[in-house]
Amino acid sequence: MKKVLLIVLILAAAGAGWWWWAHRAPAEAEAEIKPTPQVQTIPLKRQAISETVTVLGTVEAAPTGVQVLTLGYDCLIKSVAVGAGARVGAGEEIMVVGPTPDAAMQLDSARADAALADKVLASARSRYDLKLATSQDLLTAQQAAEDAQIKWKSFQARGLAGDGRILAPASGVVAKLDGQPGQTVPAGTALVTVTSDSGLEAKLGAEASDAARLQPGQPAQLTPVSRSGGEAVAGKVRIVGASVDPVSGAAEVRIPLEAAAGWFPGEHVQADIEVASKTGWVVPRSAVLPDDDALVLYTVAQNKAVRHTVQTGLTSGEMVEVIAPELHAGDAVVTVGNYELEDGMAVQPATQEAKP
Repeated sequence: MKKVLLIVLILAAAGAGWWWWAHRAPAEAEAEIKPTPQVQTIPLKRQAISETVTVLGTVEAAPTGVQVLTLGYDCLIKSVAVGAGARVGAGEEIMVVGPTPDAAMQLDSARADAALADKVLASARSRYDLKLATSQDLLTAQQAAEDAQIKWKSFQARGLAGDGRILAPASGVVAKLDGQPGQTVPAGTALVTVTSDSGLEAKLGAEASDAARLQPGQPAQLTPVSRSGGEAVAGKVRIVGASVDPVSGAAEVRIPLEAAAGWFPGEHVQADIEVASKTGWVVPRSAVLPDDDALVLYTVAQNKAVRHTVQTGLTSGEMVEVIAPELHAGDAVVTVGNYELEDGMAVQPATQEAKP
């Protein structure tokens, strides 16, 4: 009986040993063949980084860059040389007008009155010299002649006696031109509006939260949206609105534009306005990972991952500023493959070129 029991115990021990060896061997083999994570790194260095606010708008004339041409008499449009949206040079003919029949009659009447008043004055002087008229008669004739001349010169100053050619006051774009040949235009009505090339501005709309961070003098990069391949042009904020439009919910921002950049009135423009700038540790966004309520960044030292708890500062596009006391220049910052890392884990680093 004892021999049977001993045989059973030996067989049980052998079976347990075999089961332990059978399950341990694959686990050890798996641990031995488990690959080391491969990561990509960049050397940490201090760089200048700026944070920008992006706003959109259109190109239009500044209040000082718009010139509206009017006439001081009723006129009749004879011909129009250009159309709305056309570019004109300084002194270039835009249209030709002429006085209406009533305006021409007023001009002829003023001319005749001035000539008659001059004759009456000459006669009064002759009679005064011959003691046939009093000084009061002479003064009355002088006053009438002066009044007639003032009226005549007034018609001349309004252009009523000119050739009727309406010329561009400066080089620019015809922003508005509603008149057509044969149309009668009352005195004081705008004939044409010219936007000067040197008076263009970007009229932009910034959300209230962004407008609170904007102020005059901040640098900006302006890019045409309507034209593909347009290069960015530098500018500076001239004015930031102190109120928000109730319809659009945006505050008005204006940035002067250089005439040499070839802007077109009415085209859409994007402005990236710099609101903050500093120098610090700058890494790609992919290098910073969320971890519960903190942000972490991994570096590689002696082929092992090192975990750092960091804070972020300014952001610009794909780059972000990181703040941590234990970071040093030249640290190998993990940018790819950091999601599977743990502190102290062995890694295979591969350096990639850092972005400026």
